[in-house]
Amino acid sequence: MKASNRVFNFFTFLMAIVPAVVLISIIVFVLYYSIPSIRYNSWSFFTTYLWNPGFQFQAPIMKHGVLAPAGSAFGLDLFLIGTLSTSALAILIAFPVSFLISLNVELYLPSKIKKVMISMIELFAGIPSVVYGLWGIVVLEPLLFRNVEPWMAQHLTFIPGFGGEIYSGAGLIASGIILSFMIIPIVTSIIVNSFDTVPMDVKDGLFSLGATKWEVGKYLMTSYSRASTVGGTLLGLGRALGETMAVLMVSGAVTNILPHNFYSAINTMAAAIASLLDSAFTDSTGMNLAALAELAIVLMLISLTVSLIGRKIAGRGVLRGYESD
Repeated sequence: MKASNRVFNFFTFLMAIVPAVVLISIIVFVLYYSIPSIRYNSWSFFTTYLWNPGFQFQAPIMKHGVLAPAGSAFGLDLFLIGTLSTSALAILIAFPVSFLISLNVELYLPSKIKKVMISMIELFAGIPSVVYGLWGIVVLEPLLFRNVEPWMAQHLTFIPGFGGEIYSGAGLIASGIILSFMIIPIVTSIIVNSFDTVPMDVKDGLFSLGATKWEVGKYLMTSYSRASTVGGTLLGLGRALGETMAVLMVSGAVTNILPHNFYSAINTMAAAIASLLDSAFTDSTGMNLAALAELAIVLMLISLTVSLIGRKIAGRGVLRGYESD
């Protein structure tokens, strides 16, 4: 083998392993900084929702061999509930919208308009999250507070969670809507690509049997594009789980108060890390920073698991096609 080929192969291999090395380095780094919190909180970190940074003006205490501020306690339950509930609401909104957009693009629009629509969807995915958050504060929150949530509280009280006091418009509903806007382009793009992999013979055969465009779309989603639909939804969920700024701006960013209805202010793991990080550096023991690192480890594991499963399923559906059983 020529020297130039060996050099090329070496650098190609080096570049190929860079993402894995960076990912492992980040995990090791965050895990290392979370060790004091793991020792201090033990399993209580997963069984309580209280997040108390402690009293910085008192002498620190020693517990399980690590220093921590007096009175400090850390639990992720509130942030975990907020993360899962906002992401679930985002998926419930984004999935039907993404499917209807995909069906319209694939079966109803002329080819020239289809290309423009796909480009617009891809551009939609590039909007910075802080812009979504600003729109949520200026437009969405007042709309929810003045019109939507009062109507829901008046007419949907028979559904658990829809009764009770309304706050400022910031909270679970606003966060779920904002997240749904951010993941719709991801889910839509994958579903459209999966529809494109379906052989034309299949589509023409269904139309020749008298199927409507709606029936063809439902068949493609539940049969040929089933894997891609599920995978794309999971990829969107992975994006929603880790979103920070937009949720921080519209969630209410509360601590130590569990949500008791759909109008309550909430907080998520990613938003909590961003909002609490600055004050954590004032802790001379480093325990507040270690607790945020442990929170980051949990969020990273959840997001990576969901994203890896989604990529595996979506990759098989989009790249190889998915034949019905």
